[in-house]
This record gives sequence, C-alpha cells and structure tokens, in this order.
Amino acid sequence: MNNQIDAFRAALDQRPLSRHQIQTLVLLVLLLICDGYDAQLLGFVVPTLAQEWETPKAAFGIVFTCNLLGLTVGSLLLTPLADRFGIRKTLLTCVLLFSGLTLLSAWADDIYTLAAIRFLCGIGMGGAMPSAMALMADYSPPRMKTFFVTMAAAGFAFGGAVGGFIAAGIMQTYGWHSIFIVGGVAPLLLMPFLYLWLPESLSRLFRAKHLCDALGAMLDKFLPQWTPPAPVSDGKPQKVTIVDLFRYGYLKPTIFIWGSCIASFTVLYFTVSWLPTLLRDTGFSSGAASLTTSAFLASGTLGAVSLSYLADKVKSKVWLVGKVMVICGIATAVVGLEHGNPTLTVLAVMVAGFCLIGGSLTLNGVISNFYPPHVRATGVGWALGVGRLGAIAGPLVGAMLIAMHIPFVGVMLLAAIPAVLSGIFAMNIASPKSVSSENTAPVSDTVEPPKVQNSQPKYP
Repeated sequence: MNNQIDAFRAALDQRPLSRHQIQTLVLLVLLLICDGYDAQLLGFVVPTLAQEWETPKAAFGIVFTCNLLGLTVGSLLLTPLADRFGIRKTLLTCVLLFSGLTLLSAWADDIYTLAAIRFLCGIGMGGAMPSAMALMADYSPPRMKTFFVTMAAAGFAFGGAVGGFIAAGIMQTYGWHSIFIVGGVAPLLLMPFLYLWLPESLSRLFRAKHLCDALGAMLDKFLPQWTPPAPVSDGKPQKVTIVDLFRYGYLKPTIFIWGSCIASFTVLYFTVSWLPTLLRDTGFSSGAASLTTSAFLASGTLGAVSLSYLADKVKSKVWLVGKVMVICGIATAVVGLEHGNPTLTVLAVMVAGFCLIGGSLTLNGVISNFYPPHVRATGVGWALGVGRLGAIAGPLVGAMLIAMHIPFVGVMLLAAIPAVLSGIFAMNIASPKSVSSENTAPVSDTVEPPKVQNSQPKYP
C-alpha cells in the first residue's frame, strides 16, 4: 500500500496544483478556523464571567483545564480511530460534537457546568485538528508539504485571533452568550460542504477493498488518467498501532517531538488563557487587552505562513523551528521587562506570537509528514495529545501564579523558559537513518516511488 501512496504523491508533485487540492486546503482551513475560535474563546469571556458570576478569576483555572483535558483525550483516543476507520468520518463526527457542545456552553450558569461541557467539547476539538492536518498531508504535493499542512493548521491560530475581534465587537452589546453561539453555528454551517467535498485519507482508500468506487472517484478528481501501481508489501505491519511510533528507529525522535510539543504548548496556552487578564491588571483596558491578544494570534498566523514557506526551502526544518522558539523565549521575557511601555509591550507580544505560533505550527507541519502513512494521524494526534499535558499545565500554573500575586515581570520570565526548552528539543529531532538522510523527512516523501509505465501523462 505504501508504494501506491508514494506513487500517488509523486504524481501530484509532477503536476500543477489542482482545483481539488486548493478546495481541500480551503475546507480544512475554514474548519480549523472554527476549531481555533472555539478553543480560544474562554480567554475572552472569563473576565466578564468572573464579574457576572462573582467568582475569582483564578477559580476559572478548572474550566481551562477541563477544556484542555478534553483536547488531550480527543487527540489521544480519536486519532487512532481515524487511521483505522478513515479520517473523513472521524473528522465529521468531531465537528458535530464540538459545534453542538459549544452552542450548549451559552446556557451554562455556573463554573462546574461550564467545565463539564467544555471537557466534552474539547474531545471533539482535540480529534479535529490532528485529523485535518494528517488529511492535508495526504493531498499536499511533496514540494510544498510543510507549507500546505501549516496553512491548514494556521487556521487554528487565525480562528483564535478572530475571537478577540468578535469579543471586542459584540460582547458588550449581546453579552458573553453570543461568543459561544457564534462558535457553535459557524462549523454547523460548514458541515454540508465538508460532507460533500472532503476526501478520505489515502491509506484508507488504498487499503479498503470496498472503497474501490470512492478511490476511483478521488483519482478522477486529483489525478485524472493516472493508474496506481500494484501494491507491494514492504514487510512492515499496516495495522494501526501506537507501538509503531517507537519502532524502526522512531523512538528517539518521538521523544524529542513530544518534549518540544509539551514545552511549546505550556507557554502557548498559558499566554492565550491569561494574557488578557494579566494585561488588564497592568493597566490595559478590557478592549485593549483583547485586541493585544488577538494581535498575538494574528502575528502567529503571519509567522506560520512565513516560516512554513521558508521551511520547504531550507535544509533543516527543525533547526529553523528551534531557533525561532528561542527567539520567542527572548520576546516573552521582554513583554515582562518592558510592560511599563505599552507600545513596546504590544510589539514584543507580536514578536512572541510570530515565533511561538508560527514555530509551533511549522513543527506540526513537519510532524504531519514525519510518520509513515498508516500511522500518520496517530503520530500527529499523539504528539498533540501528549503536548497538551503542557497545555493543561500552562493555565494551571498561570492560575497559581496569579493567586500567589507574583509580579507580571516574574510571570513572563517564567513563561520564557519552556519556549527555549521547546527550541532545544526541536533541534534534536532527526529521522531514523534507515528511513532518510534528511532531517524530519517522512518515509513516503524520501523513498523513491515505483515507476508506473504508460500511466502518467507528462506535464511541462
């Protein structure tokens, strides 16, 4: 099966981008915009909820934690199902789950009800992002593999940025309920288009004999007049198993991938969860704090675009990511040291967002192309799922530091540490020597595919 996928992607690489590839990218970007909006909206409504419910801000740490715990469970449990039963079916289920529960969040009336709903909602969100990235990796041309996957994932950061602008624009008029309603309705409106136009994962199409018609329809769209070669067994198991993430030389790089994800998620989710509150405590107005956080997320989207494009041009993608994460740590420290200067604070926040979100999403793009096709969604899902241990720790540590009345400068200096650690871990990621001589190159993109005689038309 792997040789068929290799040949398919090699054929994609020889042709211009097709309308169906762009369509798939646009659908996944829109989906992850909704996912990112829903994942980040708590940071924008918590200050208002704390006043309305007369609850200390630090008490909302349990809501953030339950939401992120759900994201972790979704990443760890749903992505192996995606590799086994198909990414498309799993993805559609995840969208229905998190959209419905986000709507339900608008009717929560206490902190514990909100925490329970956000945990269940997080399961859907946690399964959606790695599944979408793995699907985009299947249909992206190898020459643009990191760029395409990172562009899809950048929708997540852009969705969070949109949340800040929506919060600043409608919350004072329509209340905090409106933020959840928008987050639930938007993905439901997208569902018919996902159902009609989203393709199935390549490993599922080439593996399942009863999907011959679906495979033929997909090939007619993406590679007309192309015929796949006969399947050739490579001697490796095709059954989806988490153990494969540690076999065939993948043990050491998997550990470094997980370490980098844990560290980057710690500082990322600490920032998006508590930055609006911390900025308000330093003298920023509620609107200015929300807009500054949105600027953090928007600059991260720009960072994802720039760094993912550059990653496909440089020799070592992981060294690029590592250096960018170290710069993020420096910028995070500057936010704390220069918080008395609003202009410099906002600029440092934007630099931190560019490096942190851009670097993290580019790393995610690299991971999406790192593992063999039959465990690709599992590899991405477990990297993001284990990484969310840091996402859970970030808001909790933030709540603890706020409760301890640690000065803003001290909080930001502590936040800079995991950013630097993430960069160090990323620089040590390397593909198994038996697989590839190039850092972070996947099996399917480095092994020369079998040649298909008289089946591929030539393109200039």
